[in-house]
Order: sequence, then C-alpha cells, then structure tokens
Amino acid sequence: MGCVNWPGENQTSTIPIPRNYPLVALEFELVATIARAAGTVGGPKDSAPAQLVRSLELIANGQDTLKRMPYETLHRKNELQFGTRPRIYSEALNGFAAIAANGETAKVAARLSFAMPRAIREIESLLDTAALSSLDLVTTWGAGMDIMNDTWDGASVTVEDAKLHITAIEYIGVVGWNMVVWKENWKRQEVVGVDNAFQVKLPYGANLAYRSILVKTHSDGDQVDTILPYNGLAILNKMRLQSGTEVYLYEIAQLLQVQNRLQFGLSVPERTGSVAAMNHRLQELVLEGYYYIDFCRDGRLTEMLDTTMLSDLEMVFEVANPGAADYIELYYDHVLPLAKKIKA
Repeated sequence: MGCVNWPGENQTSTIPIPRNYPLVALEFELVATIARAAGTVGGPKDSAPAQLVRSLELIANGQDTLKRMPYETLHRKNELQFGTRPRIYSEALNGFAAIAANGETAKVAARLSFAMPRAIREIESLLDTAALSSLDLVTTWGAGMDIMNDTWDGASVTVEDAKLHITAIEYIGVVGWNMVVWKENWKRQEVVGVDNAFQVKLPYGANLAYRSILVKTHSDGDQVDTILPYNGLAILNKMRLQSGTEVYLYEIAQLLQVQNRLQFGLSVPERTGSVAAMNHRLQELVLEGYYYIDFCRDGRLTEMLDTTMLSDLEMVFEVANPGAADYIELYYDHVLPLAKKIKA
C-alpha cells in the first residue's frame, strides 16, 4: 500500500484501505529518526518509538469503528497472539543520554489482524471489504516527548523523520463462509489510591461476545507489575471478571501472566540491566504489565463469553498506587455475527 509520512506532532493522517477481497491483516512498520537532549534519569517507554503512533483506528462506512488501539499495545498484543514479538530495532534509544542531530533510526513492527490468531478457522473473521462503502485507516500521531517515560528530565525529543509503512494482505477465492465481525477497542481508568475493589465496567448486550480481554498496567509511562503486585507470599493481588454474582475469572494477577507465558509460548528473559539478562540459566520472566484472558483456549469461537443475557459486566482489581500517574487499560475483542455468507 505504501507509507504514511510524519505530518508533525499531534496530527492525524487518513488513508483509504483497498476493498477488493476479504482482508486478512494490515502489516505495519514504523521507522523514525530521533534526536534527543540530554537527561540525567529515566529512559524510553516500552517498545519506543511506538508511541509516535498514538492511535490506529479503522473506520468502515464513515462511522463504524472496527479497530482502535495504540501502536505500543498492538505491538505487545501481537506477542501474545502469535507467541513471538514483532520486529523491533531501537536499542540505540535506550538510556537518558543525548542523541545528536541526524540521530538514531529505530524501527518497530506490528500487525492488525482480521484472520483471528489461534482460532480453529481463522477465515471466519476475515473482513469482507467488498460489502463496505468505505474503509479508512486514521493514524493519530504523538509527539517526540511521548516516547520517554515520566521520570526522564531532558528538555526535548525531536522527530527528524518518520514513516509508517503499511501492507494489506488479502485472500482471493473465499466462498461460502459464515463470517463474523471482529472488533477491537479499549478503555482506560486512572488508579488514584490503594483499592481492593477497583472496578472497570465493560460493554455487554445482545449478540456481543468476547474472544479475549487484555489488561495493561502502567505507572509514570512504564509498563509495571506493581499496580497488581505479587511476591508469592503475603502479597497476592487478584483480579476478577464478573456479572452480578456470576464470577467468570478469579485469579492472582501475576499467576495469570505465568499461565500466559506457557499458553502463548512467550520468551521473556531477565530485564536489561541485570547480569542474568546475558543468559537464560536461572531467570525467565513474565511479560511485564500485560495480563491476557483468552476465552477460547482451544481455538473454538463457540467458547467465547456471550453477554447477550447479562445485566452488567465488570472487572474488579486489588490495586496498589505506586506512581504519580497510574492506569489500568482494558483491550477487548468483540465478535458479532454477520447474518449472511461472504462470496468472493
């Protein structure tokens, strides 16, 4: 498809997506050249410079949002969906030191999927673009300073150039499948104090089913486990998904991350800065700040959480408040039936 050029800080770019055949995925790679003033503490956020793409939003027929997500989260969600992290090449941004003009070029990739990963028949969720009157990708760009965490004390970050490369992957010859519409959206809620019953409400209603819910916790710009702390002994902060008195999930938060590691085949070595980061002998970690609830572990969409008959739906967390700006974000997959067969 080509690329979207950096239009400047806090701007938006809109491009039409081809509507010829069922859409499998949109592949992205963000490439950015960064210069930076010197700081004395802090550093880049997770997966920087992904924060330069503040949001990707796919809009059908001029008004129906099918997908909406920050690029940073999409990159990490891909790691959970596919069991491997998409390409990232940005070690030169690490630390807080100055980066001179004509600075470092970093790259980070991601995929916006329509063929649902880990489903038995991924074809069932392809997007029938031919049935749409329009399909547009709206990119909301961030600012250079967005790539650094809140503790970094430097004066400026300059985006000297940036491009978002986009590839559309389509299927030809798809005939006679009953398709569903797979939507992805998210919401954020600030944590302002210690709370053993921190509630986040979720959408529910007729013909609305959940494939998954991804919980993301971050503090002062960094993904952290300390909002839902755990030491395995006295500190066992939990999460719960419920509707009224019906509880669908009740779990020690970090043990869900432990399960995610095996279920999705993740490889997360010791964090940078530790001697153990140089080998995998004694330490393998969970994906910090991400907790993935998958309702279809066997890949069968019949196992999705159907909210048609529910009167409410919420997640309840036992939260700490370690930083000055703490947030819990929920990224949820809605699957809705489409009452016709796709022909291509």
